[in-house]
Amino acid sequence: MNDGTYLNLDGQFILSHAKTGYWVAVHKYDSLDDTISGDYVGVWTNPESGVMYLDRSVWVSDLDIAMTLGKQQGQLAIWDCANETEVWLNEYFADVFKDEV
Repeated sequence: MNDGTYLNLDGQFILSHAKTGYWVAVHKYDSLDDTISGDYVGVWTNPESGVMYLDRSVWVSDLDIAMTLGKQQGQLAIWDCANETEVWLNEYFADVFKDEV
């Protein structure tokens, strides 16, 4: 599975094509088997470590709210759908990964 956000529809994972708003991870999954139908599953591979993360994700329309929620959830970044890029929630990570993505 490639990086992106997918809707689980009865075990079939359909890539989301949201063009606006932000995806924010709110719950970590150990595997796709832990997801349920109707969940949005964010897949992200850390460019530095190569570790793949699976998270239950929610779509948020407002950047400030998305950033606040991401920080509350301890996330490194949120996904900006319009610009198709990460929004780093800590300047350290933005500097570390700037040449990797």
